[in-house]
This record gives sequence, structure tokens and C-alpha cells, in this order.
Amino acid sequence: MTVRDLFRRTQVRSAVAFTLIITVSVTALFAVLIVHLAAGLEDSVRARVVHTRDALLAIDRRYGFDELVSVVVDEAESVRDADSIFAVQDSNGAIVAGNIRTERPFEGWRVLERSHLPDIAGNGTGRDRFFALWTPVSKGMLLIGRSDREVQQARLILMRSLGWGLLATVILGVGSGIYLARGAQRRIDDIANTLSAVSAGELDRRVPIKLSQHDLDEVGQRINAMLTQLERLVQSANQSSTDIAHDLKRPMTRLRQQLESAYDAEPANSEIKPILDGAIEEVDSIVSTFEALLNIGQLEAGDRRARFVDIDLRKVLDDATEAYAPVIEDSGFNLAWNAQQAAALTIRGDHELLLQLVANLIENVIQHCPSGTTIELALSGNPRKPNLTVADNGPGIPSDEHEKVFRRFYRLERERSSPGHGLGLSLVRAIADLHGASIDLIDNAPGLKVSITFPQRP
Repeated sequence: MTVRDLFRRTQVRSAVAFTLIITVSVTALFAVLIVHLAAGLEDSVRARVVHTRDALLAIDRRYGFDELVSVVVDEAESVRDADSIFAVQDSNGAIVAGNIRTERPFEGWRVLERSHLPDIAGNGTGRDRFFALWTPVSKGMLLIGRSDREVQQARLILMRSLGWGLLATVILGVGSGIYLARGAQRRIDDIANTLSAVSAGELDRRVPIKLSQHDLDEVGQRINAMLTQLERLVQSANQSSTDIAHDLKRPMTRLRQQLESAYDAEPANSEIKPILDGAIEEVDSIVSTFEALLNIGQLEAGDRRARFVDIDLRKVLDDATEAYAPVIEDSGFNLAWNAQQAAALTIRGDHELLLQLVANLIENVIQHCPSGTTIELALSGNPRKPNLTVADNGPGIPSDEHEKVFRRFYRLERERSSPGHGLGLSLVRAIADLHGASIDLIDNAPGLKVSITFPQRP
């Protein structure tokens, strides 16, 4: 099963659609979570800034501006300065303490980029930002800022978690779809293989049922019930045909004997004798037609498949040539068959039936083509997929009639007055189908080529 075939399965498509819905939903949920968490963490950073500011304002009020400057100097020189910024501006606008000296007072909160602060740009990471706030003190202004590194780290953790979660969801969803599709495909293959076997004549084949309460098992059970009924009907029809054959054989035989007796009793110059001769021929034609129908029915039921053995197609054509060479020559036809150049192609089949197939095709040419027509037999292909052809250079068959001629009793318009019962090619198709072979009619320009391709051997 290719990837393209796999994604045509309903289970895989459903799993992919479900996975897509879950992915979109989880992404939206994480996006909302990230936004709210980031907002909460930013508020926490601002709260720390306010807390530090309030503590320094308390020092300014209690101990004076000089003590505030001293504390800020200590804070700016401490190890915590990588995540915090401080600045104290005196009443003249000069920065007298802190770890940044380029930022001037501004109103309210502002986000400062570390990369824009030359004094500390080399510390931390270039993506750091500071939530900063200027506040008036007794003799100047105080700047306090706090890095949002914790916010960025939390956001990064959530994004990574989202990525891994989505990856796991996709793998789990698609993997589940593939697993379900393969399981369902095995059941579908069981159904398809069973139906193919039944169509090839193995009426006793049934769909394997796993009793797992799967919906396809229910379908398989119904198919099996249908196949059981079909087998019963076919067996009944075959039995009825056999019974009819036995019932008709005796009276038809008696009728023929009576006609022969009447024929023999008539004098040689009797006018009734040709009539009786024609009646005998009609009886023979009726019996032949009925036997052909019975043969086709038995072949379509696959009754002869149990007799299959390994046979050489070259031997089949040799036997057909040997049997029909005198008839072909007496009828004024030509036969072309080169056994020495033909490859030895072996198939599983019934030698007698395949001989009958070739014989019917040869008889079809003799019956419907003018004298002088050449009949060519050939083998081609390879041992794994043999091809047998019977070709002629006669009038051929119109392309729009190619499929119709395999119908029972179908006759071309130009052949309706010629002898025959229109079952020859129907029997050829039945024998080919029994062997799992495909049969094609090809314009031989002029004439017709019948190509029979046998299935590839395992």
C-alpha cells in the first residue's frame, strides 16, 4: 500500500481531520494560556519594581537623599544587577548613582531594551527588556527597572511544550489512523479476495470473520450469507440442468433413432429422405446446443478447477494443430504454427478445456472466413505471464461488436444465415475465465486476432 493509497482510506482521513481539530484547539488554548500567563508574569515584574521603589522611598524619607544614593550604589554593584536597573538623578539632572546613566526621566511605565542601554548592554541576553519607572524623591528622581527574563523563559517553556505536544498529537493521530486503516484494509482485502475467488468460480469461499464486533465483520457476515444463498442457487441450477439433460437425453436419443429408422426404411429415391436427413441434423444441433450450454454453466461454476495441473501451452497448440490440420487443409485454409520457435510456457490449467478453446477459435475462423484464409497460432510473453493468440486475415469483426460476440446466441448480422448456435465464443470466454485469463479481440488489419493472456504465476 502506497502513502497515497493510505491517505485515501476513510480511517486515515478521519484521524487526520480529528488530529487537525485537536491541534487547532490545543494551539488556541496554549495561545490564550501564554497570553494570560505572560500578562500575569509582567504584572508580577511590575509589582517587584513597585515593591523595590517603595522600599527605597522609605529609606529616602527616613534617612535622607544621601543614604538613598548609598543604597542604590550598593544595589547597582551587587550580583543582582544583571536583572535590575537603577539610577538616581539629583536636582540638577545629573546621574549620581546606579548602573545606567544614559536614560532620562519619562512619565509612567516604559519598556527599555537592554541593547539600547550601553552601560549594561553586554550583560544578560540581547533580548532582555526592562519594565522601568521613574519616581520623584526628596532631591531628585529615582529610576527602577526589572528584567522580563522570567516572562520570556516561561513563554519559551510553554512554546516548547506546545511544540512537543503538537508533535506527539500529530504522531499519535496519524499513527492511529494508519493502524486503523491497515486493520480495516486487511478486512477489505479479505472481502475483495473472497469476491474475486467467488467470481472465478470458487463458490465455497467465505469472508473470514474475526468476531470483533467490527462493522466490516458485519458486512462480511452478510456477504457470507449472500454467498451461501448464491452457492445453493447455483448448485440447484446445476442440478436442475443435469436433471433436464438426463430427462431430455433419452427422448432425444429415441427421436433420433426413430428418424434414422424412418430414413433407412425409405427407398433411395424417396422425396421424404432429405426431409428426414434434415430433421436428424436439427436434432443433432439441438443436442449440441444443449450440451454447449451445460458446458458453459459448469465452467462458470468452476467445477473443473479441481482438475488443474501444470500444462505446457506449446503442447496444447501442438495437439490442436495435429487434430485440425486435415480439416483446415480440406477446407482450403492455411495454418501457421512454428512449434520450434515457440517458448515453453507453463500454466495451471485443464489441457482438455484449453484444447477445446483453441479448437473453437479455429472452427470459428473456418465457419466465418472465406477459403484461403490463413490461421496463425502463436505464443508470446514470459513464463510468469504467458500469452496465446489465434489470428486470421479474414473479414474480421467490427470493433463495436467485439464485446457483444461473447454473449450467448449472439450472431453478427452477416452470419445469421450461416450454421451454428452462437455459443462458440461464449464457451471460449467461459474457459478463459475459469483459468483467470483475460481475452481481447484485436483488429489484425485485415482479420481478427484473439489474444488470451494468462495470469501471472506466483
